Amino acid sequence: MPGDAQSALHWDLPHGVRVAYSTVADGDQRDRNARHAWLASRSISRCIVPRQVHGTRIVQADADHQDLAQADGVVNGGMDTALGAFGADCPGLVLVARDALGVAHCGWRGVAGGIVARLVEAMRTVSANEPSRWSAFIGPGISGPRYEVDQPVLGARRWPVSAVTPGRAGHALLDVAQTIVVDLAELGISTVQQSRICTQGDPRLWSYRQRGAGQVQLLVAWRG
Repeated sequence: MPGDAQSALHWDLPHGVRVAYSTVADGDQRDRNARHAWLASRSISRCIVPRQVHGTRIVQADADHQDLAQADGVVNGGMDTALGAFGADCPGLVLVARDALGVAHCGWRGVAGGIVARLVEAMRTVSANEPSRWSAFIGPGISGPRYEVDQPVLGARRWPVSAVTPGRAGHALLDVAQTIVVDLAELGISTVQQSRICTQGDPRLWSYRQRGAGQVQLLVAWRG
């Protein structure tokens, strides 16, 4: 699906999984009422969303509130619960198996710390299928050409050469989505679909880098 401003913010993935992404018009998805209203518009009655602390912890969908408050991703082997991740520039990653589903918030800190591998590891505990048989989806986020980072970010890990474009002194352009693709390939997952929608370039979306603190969107994945 093209990544321009006219693209619909919903996608169909393998094994009956659907993904949708909210907009500014849907309200701040951290607000319980706004979130429930948007989910209800998609006939979703229950969605598990970790609080997100820019870490690498992944928990089970049936984790208690304390665990969810300290996590950036969630996995589920059931079929009746939607999973979600907030974002205002950081892309969400969805992993799909025939018998399991996983979602993680993938900001640069999490990706530098290995959250992609952590999500795969957690999915292995709820799926009987090998990662080579899974599919992945990378949701909207700030695109590489618009994401300038400084030396502390560049030094946080060995970023893939294909994800870094040199810029002004001490800075570079970082493609987080491309890094996720490379990390997934190293973990045996080669079937990867990307939204290719940039949160900073799409007027329907809130970008932290462009507008500062404010709203966040919600990426939700469910079997529909």
